[in-house]
Amino acid sequence: MPKQPPVGQDPVTPEESVVALLRKSQRRQHVAIRRTFVQQGTRSEPLPGPLATFVGRRDVRGLDLLLLQRALATKDPFDAKMEAGAWARLAGLDPVGGVAVVSRGWARLCEMKLVSKRRSGRLAVITSLREDGSGDTYTRPSGRNGDTYFQLPLAYWLDGLYRRLSLRAKAMFLICLTLQEWSPLPTERVQKWYGISADTAERGLEELLGEGLVFRRAQWRRAPLVAYGFTKVYEYAVNGTLKRPRKLIASVPGVIGASKAG
Repeated sequence: MPKQPPVGQDPVTPEESVVALLRKSQRRQHVAIRRTFVQQGTRSEPLPGPLATFVGRRDVRGLDLLLLQRALATKDPFDAKMEAGAWARLAGLDPVGGVAVVSRGWARLCEMKLVSKRRSGRLAVITSLREDGSGDTYTRPSGRNGDTYFQLPLAYWLDGLYRRLSLRAKAMFLICLTLQEWSPLPTERVQKWYGISADTAERGLEELLGEGLVFRRAQWRRAPLVAYGFTKVYEYAVNGTLKRPRKLIASVPGVIGASKAG
């Protein structure tokens, strides 16, 4: 692989690579991700899912790689195979210097039992495992018998959110996607429910509000055991325009002077 583009050609951008990845996946609207990635346990005793580990480790690269892999792995056996340099470009890294970063990212995801990795010639094959970190074989979520999931819209990539948002905002965006429209999300309970500190949650939500990705409204609720008998509760809803289908209209340059790999 050349380290520089051919003379007179601009480098391929991360945005072009994202469009090519989504075209290859043949996705049109969203990526389904089991709710257990964000939260596990029961309604009365919720437990944090693997998402909390990414936030605790400040592992934004690992989260980016995982979501990109999920976007590409659409059919049984739900694996993705690309050059490490291509993954690096998708993650906004230098396609040569970022290879080591990508390799370490896959190693962390394997350690978390969210993917498995094997070699196929020069390429690594990254296979999806269950979102709960159990290491179980991945199957497409059904939405039945507790196998619930949320939908990550393609706008997350096509609108550049995955490159623009901080890790805390990405985490809170995924959490908001699991909620019904206009649901309360008290930040003082986010630590117990999702394994994310109240400060991180508040800053992430403020970033999402500033970007117009979520909306917030205040509701007054009766509370007989507080001084004035009412308490203010903030409710959140994801901006519905993000869930609309996107047309993959960006152009992806063709291969120039290609030859068969030796």
